[in-house]
Amino acid sequence: MRLLLEDAYATYPHCNGYWRDGRAVALVRESTRGFEVVGVDLDGSNQVRLLELEPAGQVTPWIDIALDAETLVVSWNNQLVVKELRCSEEPRVAYVPPAGSTLDGLVSVSADGRRVVTVESDGERRVLVEIALATGTATPLTGVDWYANHAHYCPADEQWIGFAHEGEASSVPDRVWGRHPVLAPDGLVLADQHAMSDQPGRPLAIGHERWMFHRPGAVVVAYGESEAGPRGLWQVLPDGEARLVSPGERDWHCGISRDGKWAVVDTSGPADAPGRGWQNAGRESSIVAVDTETGERTLLATTGHEPHPYHPHPSITPDGRSVVFNHVQHTPTGAISRGAAVVSLP
Repeated sequence: MRLLLEDAYATYPHCNGYWRDGRAVALVRESTRGFEVVGVDLDGSNQVRLLELEPAGQVTPWIDIALDAETLVVSWNNQLVVKELRCSEEPRVAYVPPAGSTLDGLVSVSADGRRVVTVESDGERRVLVEIALATGTATPLTGVDWYANHAHYCPADEQWIGFAHEGEASSVPDRVWGRHPVLAPDGLVLADQHAMSDQPGRPLAIGHERWMFHRPGAVVVAYGESEAGPRGLWQVLPDGEARLVSPGERDWHCGISRDGKWAVVDTSGPADAPGRGWQNAGRESSIVAVDTETGERTLLATTGHEPHPYHPHPSITPDGRSVVFNHVQHTPTGAISRGAAVVSLP
C-alpha cells in the first residue's frame, strides 16, 4: 500500500476519478480557500492542481470525469461546474436549476463529456434530468415522489441510467432502479429484494450499487445488517437476473473492473471479525478483492473510516491492476491521519 496524497479523498465509488488514460487520479482536499481538486499520477511522479472550489456551505464535493473526454464535472453551490482537463480554459458554470429547485450533490458525465445526468428537486418531487453541456439545456427524464439519488450512466450502455431509492436500507424494498428511453422510460426496479432473500417476506437490505463497464447491470451489496440473506456482493441485470457473486457478512461499498473480472469491497469492521454488519466493527475496515467468477476473496489492505468523505470508497484503476481507496489511521493517542492510497490487486 502507498499513500498518494495526504488529507485528500477519492470521489464517490460510482463516479470516475481517473484521467490521463488511467495513469492519474483526481483527488479532493480542503484548502485555505475551500476545496481543491488535485491530479496525482498513480506512480507518484507528478501532481497538478485541476480546480478550486470556494466555500459554499456544502460539506463534500464529489467529482466525476468523462471516461473518454476528460471533462470534469461537479455539483457545487447549486450549480453544475465543468472543467476541461485537456486544455487551460477556466472552469465554467454549465447549468443552474430553476429558482426553488436544487441539484443533487452527485452528478454523472457521459463518456464523451457532452451530457450530465443528475437529480433535481423542487422540494416535493425529485426528477432525473439530463443536461446538455454545450447549451445548458436540461431535459426531464423520470420523476418520482420519493428520495431519488445516486444517478449515474451505465458505462456499458449509456441509454441505461441508474438511480436509487434512498433511505434506511432495512425499510426500502426497491433500492436499485434503472431508466432506459425504450425499455423503461418510467424507470424499472432492477433488483427484486424479496426474490433475492432466503427468508420469505423479508427483503434483502441492499445498496451502494455501481453500474458495470462490461455489460448492462450493476454490482450491489447486501449489507451485513440485513436481517435476511444471502449477504454479500451481488450482480443484478435489467432482465431481472440476480446472482450472488460472493457471500460476505460485512460488505459496505463496491466497485468493479472495466473487464468485469475483479470486484472490490470495503467492509463495516474487519472482514474476519465475528458477527456481521456493524457488530464488533470498531473503526476499522478491510479492502477486499473479489474474483467475480469464483467468488474468492483476497484481503488487500486494512484501513479505518471517518464520516464522509472518509469512507474507504474503493475503486479499481482502469488498467485493472490496482485499487485506490481512502485510508484512515487511528493512533492509540486519538490522533487521526488520512489520505488517498493505492494498493495492488493480486
